Amino acid sequence: MTTWSGRTSDGTYGLLLEDPALRDLDRMCRDTAAVETGGVLIGRYSVDLAVAIVREATPPPSDSRRGHTWFERGVAGLREMLGRRWRARERTYYVGEWHFHPASRVVPSSDDFSQMVQIAHAEEYDCKEPLLVILGAGESRGMRSLRAFVCPVGGSPLELLPTKEPREPVAS
Repeated sequence: MTTWSGRTSDGTYGLLLEDPALRDLDRMCRDTAAVETGGVLIGRYSVDLAVAIVREATPPPSDSRRGHTWFERGVAGLREMLGRRWRARERTYYVGEWHFHPASRVVPSSDDFSQMVQIAHAEEYDCKEPLLVILGAGESRGMRSLRAFVCPVGGSPLELLPTKEPREPVAS
């Protein structure tokens, strides 16, 4: 897997998961075995702000809690880490959340979407259209199942459907 690209059915929102983030996601899912896990997505947006480009997927903060059917992402160290990404020469920032469901079928829960609505409204995140990427344990043709959503403030979550040919948007 080198990239994963998706768009909403109306073409308004797009997502490009870059190779390093995908490799890290796969490794973290593989390492967790049969419990849920997750973290944050860090990246940037295309010049036209239509495509979120995810460069990094973080491991769960040390104060995260998890079980076979639930995950609560902690916050330990996130503010400092995100501050360093913001101040770096190539600025990146929080664009959403990821988590792993240890099942072959990836189905977001109402809790998943409730959390995203809270994030979209929270001033401290400053992210009005957070992403939610959920990965599953099942693998098909060597690829882990993956579903992605954008959760715009004031709107319903929209699924980002995989596109056949990922295109690299012009960097901002």
